[in-house]
Amino acid sequence: MELFAKNWKHVFVTESGLIDPQPGYPCYKLGQVMFDNHLKALDYALSTGWEINKNTPCDLHRLLTRDVSFFEDRGMSGRFRDCEVWIGHETCPHYSSFPQLMDQWAYVTNKLLDLNYEGKVAGTDAAEVSHHMFEVIHPFIDGNGRTGRLLYLKVLNHCNEDPRIIYFKDRDLYYNEIQYFREKYWILNKFDIDSILADYTA
Repeated sequence: MELFAKNWKHVFVTESGLIDPQPGYPCYKLGQVMFDNHLKALDYALSTGWEINKNTPCDLHRLLTRDVSFFEDRGMSGRFRDCEVWIGHETCPHYSSFPQLMDQWAYVTNKLLDLNYEGKVAGTDAAEVSHHMFEVIHPFIDGNGRTGRLLYLKVLNHCNEDPRIIYFKDRDLYYNEIQYFREKYWILNKFDIDSILADYTA
C-alpha cells in the first residue's frame, strides 16, 4: 500500500481493476463502463457529509456495478448476495449471517474512527482493520475487493490520512495480509472483536 502519485485516482482505479477484473468489462481508461463507474464510486467515497454505516458498502457497490450486466441481470447491484461464494477453496460466511456481521463491521469501523480521533489508533490501522473485516465477510456476489478498497480510502479520508494505492504488483502481499487477519480474528465463524480492538489500540 503506497502513497498516491500524480493523477492518483486514475492509477487507483486501474490498479484496483487489475487486481479484481470484471470479466467482459475492461477498466483501463475513461469511457469504459467499469472505469467510469469506479471513478464515480471513488469520488463518492471521498466526499463529505455522510457517515459509515452497515449500508455504506451497498451504496458504493451500486455505483461501482451500475449497468454491468453480471450484477444487473441478477438484481445484485448494490445488494448483499443471497448465495454462497468461495475464495479459492475457502467458503465465505453464509449470507444469513450478514445482518449481524455487517453490524459488527460498522461498529468496529466507527469505534476505530473514534479512537483515531482520540489519538489512540493510527488512521492506517483503522483503515486496514475495517478493510480486512469487510473482505472476510465478502458480502457481495462479486466486486468485494474493489468495494473494499474504496471503503479503505473512505476510512483513511475520515482519519485525515493521504489516500493510498494498492498496486497489482503487490497483490500477493495484500492477499497474505487479509489471510493473516482472517486466521487470527475469524474464529469458529465469528470475529474476535475484543482482540481486534485490544490489538490495535495504542
